Amino acid sequence: MFWVRKTSLIAFTILVAEGSPPIPAVAVLVLMSALGFAVHRLARGHRLRREALLIYIVMSLGLVTLEANGVRQLLAQLTVTRYFAAPGNDYALFADLLPSWITPSDESVIRDFYEGSANGRVPWGPWAAPLTAWGLLFMALGLSLVCLNSLFRRPWAEHERLSYPLAELILQVAPPESWERSPTATGGSTASRSVTAPMAARPLLRNPLFWVGVGLAAIYDGSNIAHAFSPQVAAIGQQFDMNPLLSERPWAYLRPMTLTFRPEIIGLGYLVPVDVLLSVWGFFLLFRVENFFASVAGYQIGNFPFERSQGMGAYVGLMVFLVWVGRKHLWQVVQMACGGPRQDWDRQELLPSRLAFWGLVAGIAAVCIFCVSAGMSWGLALTYVLLTYGAALVYIRIRAQTGLPINYMLPREEVLEAILALKPTTGHFDKAGLRSETAYATITVISRMTFPQLGAFEMEGIRIGTRAGLRRSHVLTAITYGLALGLVLALGMHLTAYYGFGANVLDGGTTSGGYRAAQARSAFDRLQSRAFVGVPMDVRTTVARGLGLALTLVMLWLRARFLRFPLNPLGLGIAGSYGHSIWFPCFMAWMCKTLILRLGGPHTYRVATPVFLGLAIGHILFAGGIWGLVGAFSEDVAKRYLMWFA
Repeated sequence: MFWVRKTSLIAFTILVAEGSPPIPAVAVLVLMSALGFAVHRLARGHRLRREALLIYIVMSLGLVTLEANGVRQLLAQLTVTRYFAAPGNDYALFADLLPSWITPSDESVIRDFYEGSANGRVPWGPWAAPLTAWGLLFMALGLSLVCLNSLFRRPWAEHERLSYPLAELILQVAPPESWERSPTATGGSTASRSVTAPMAARPLLRNPLFWVGVGLAAIYDGSNIAHAFSPQVAAIGQQFDMNPLLSERPWAYLRPMTLTFRPEIIGLGYLVPVDVLLSVWGFFLLFRVENFFASVAGYQIGNFPFERSQGMGAYVGLMVFLVWVGRKHLWQVVQMACGGPRQDWDRQELLPSRLAFWGLVAGIAAVCIFCVSAGMSWGLALTYVLLTYGAALVYIRIRAQTGLPINYMLPREEVLEAILALKPTTGHFDKAGLRSETAYATITVISRMTFPQLGAFEMEGIRIGTRAGLRRSHVLTAITYGLALGLVLALGMHLTAYYGFGANVLDGGTTSGGYRAAQARSAFDRLQSRAFVGVPMDVRTTVARGLGLALTLVMLWLRARFLRFPLNPLGLGIAGSYGHSIWFPCFMAWMCKTLILRLGGPHTYRVATPVFLGLAIGHILFAGGIWGLVGAFSEDVAKRYLMWFA
């Protein structure tokens, strides 16, 4: 917690807990594996392995909540209206429309939050009701996602045989059952061993090829770290900006175009299906080509070709597809939930299907009730909540199928903007309508928080427990404990820091709040335009979302008809959401994997896998772990080599 507090919140140098998997959790696994290697008797009886994996599950969930997209997003959303209220805006009106249990109403409490209190103490009394309400909402969302994961685990793992690459990586990094042979070499189904088969000959940390990959990461990070300490030293750098080379028309219409170097994506991307990798970089380049030809033809408009909106359309199509494909299994679940006989397979699930179904229903209902109590209309609340859960389901599926370590490959802002685009305003609201819009602007912070990532880590935790033979009760306890512990530590860490230093200068801020405060203000600026100016229906982005939906459905149909159809709709959703930062490392992973499979075949692919995993783990430990410690003590140097594991 203190490490995250210093580097991520105060110094704002390295978001050490934001990655997938989180850097501190991986570091603990590696240290426990090294301990088991040094003292072999600790690894006997599987106890060290089981405890290490349970610790990882707790840490992975807790650390995500501690980071920038967890509680930090929430606290900014609850406070900006009162602190930044001024004659030029209507923030004060918006703040008064919110119920007292949503956010503190005492102006001195909010002022000290941004400017720091005289004694540095947190006024817990005024915060008690809002923190309790939002804490209950957080746990309802987190635990209902466990129910959602439990409902989809069987069709994904047993019917579709998804590989869960990140979960399998953690199983390899964790202390093995024996240092003489890999744990995956002695058990598990063929499907569950498919990803780890290349590493089954020996424990990963004792494979020389793994250390070759670590060495490559050391060369890359070492050059950049040396350059940070001494700018005269040549560095590989973090990206190559092609925009200056595309300065002349018509080539300027291909911008933005940046080659970003992300060793962790290249390394873990080696485990991603080739069609997904091809689709990510292919659709990103297609977006650039669309903009090129449209601009040449005279159709120049901001944000064209609306790739984020197309990505949201892909997400909506995938939501429908996932439910449709699992309809037989889900129908069995509904029958059991309504009193039907329990199936034999249900006894192997983390949660009984009856409990999982009604737990999910209760969670959705609780979130809807929270939204309506805050002022939203029932229709708006239900639409937003279902879209939020649907986006989380698609993100969980992407992580389960591909293992791409990218937190931002989901349409966070698009979840709320897709609804607003279909709700034009005239600039005149009655009190109920304005209250509903204000509550919506506040509660949509849920879309920017970590819940899809929490759901993905929960699903990977379930997979880890199944593969490692952990007791289901232990896995469920670890997930619940991780959610609760992360929430408590995050609230304590952020509030003590804000009242000690002032939110104005934290989170990358200087005098008017950091990045999260700017995001929160943008939500209420949008509300002000909708409430008092009037906003027409956004036809262009709506059409783009419809195009993304149509493309997704067409690709799904083509993949059902032609087994070797090369494009995957997951790639459209990923490229539309975060393609600008990840297309090039996905291209590098695709090229390496394709060449190795074409020239060397499956055997060479399996042999080379530890090299790529070493590259990913090495970069996480060097750039995140070691450099993250430097960032805690030497802010000026660390800011010369800023690392984002988003």
